[in-house]
Amino acid sequence: MNIDGMKCSRCRKPAQHRLPSHNARFCDHCLGIFVRRQAEKAIKQFDMLGPGQKVLVAVSGGKDSLALWQILLELGYQAEGLHLALELGDGSFGEASLAASQDMAQRLGAPLHLMNMAELAGFGVQEIAWANKRSFCSVCGTLKRYQLNKVCLDLGFEVLATGHHLDDEAARLLGNLVRRHQQYLESQWPVLQGAPGAFAKKIKPLCRLRGAEIKSFAKSQGISVAKGACPRSKGATLPHYMDAVRLLEERMPGTTTNFYMGYLEDKGGPPPQPDPAQRCSVCGMPSYADVCTVCRFLANTAERESTKRDALQSPD
Repeated sequence: MNIDGMKCSRCRKPAQHRLPSHNARFCDHCLGIFVRRQAEKAIKQFDMLGPGQKVLVAVSGGKDSLALWQILLELGYQAEGLHLALELGDGSFGEASLAASQDMAQRLGAPLHLMNMAELAGFGVQEIAWANKRSFCSVCGTLKRYQLNKVCLDLGFEVLATGHHLDDEAARLLGNLVRRHQQYLESQWPVLQGAPGAFAKKIKPLCRLRGAEIKSFAKSQGISVAKGACPRSKGATLPHYMDAVRLLEERMPGTTTNFYMGYLEDKGGPPPQPDPAQRCSVCGMPSYADVCTVCRFLANTAERESTKRDALQSPD
């Protein structure tokens, strides 16, 4: 549908999409060109990928990761998908996420690797959270980062791409600044360098695009996405910072780009390459301690489950 009779800023045909941050209006075709160029610019600006390089895309079934997968393929990269199924206590959301990921793989004619968190870890996320007296989101995030990195390397990929966009990164930056999380601020960058056999290179090619722009792109492309939000996200703080970013952007278009890109410019460069010298004595993955956080989580969970079994088997 044409917006108030307005014309596309690029081709002058009827416009379906308004991008206040760029003072631009696009038709479906030109929006696609704009989105691909922004992703390509981010890839070149931050040295994310080489021409035609092989990359694994973490695919959740949402608009951002599905759009990223399509964009990377359109830009000529060898992009395969990885869907890591999580136990979220809501079968319908998990099933919808898996179905959307599988539909996209079929549409793109690209391989999709399917993994299950409970099978990889040996326990459900909720069991691990209870055993370690941690919040579900905290445990889920730790396990997900660990498994995505490990699976990426196991599958023979050197690069892992995620669908984090400009709003995500700006909200995370705002939260880290407000809470003065210096460690997280030091590592915040659109690219985290890898180390052979230890860390996959992590990239965020959508870091120049706002969530609303990606949503418009996905809709214009007819991409079928999973509806709803994570049912376990109640109590998470990031959405509050996301709301603050959106409010500022609505009142002052362009603020999000200036805030995030300005921070990166002042920072001057990425964090140093990680040192994989120290390894976990249990799983062999890089760790600052003798036993990594994930292996400690799993050991505590195994001990709790063993105690529960013993209590059930013991006579009254």
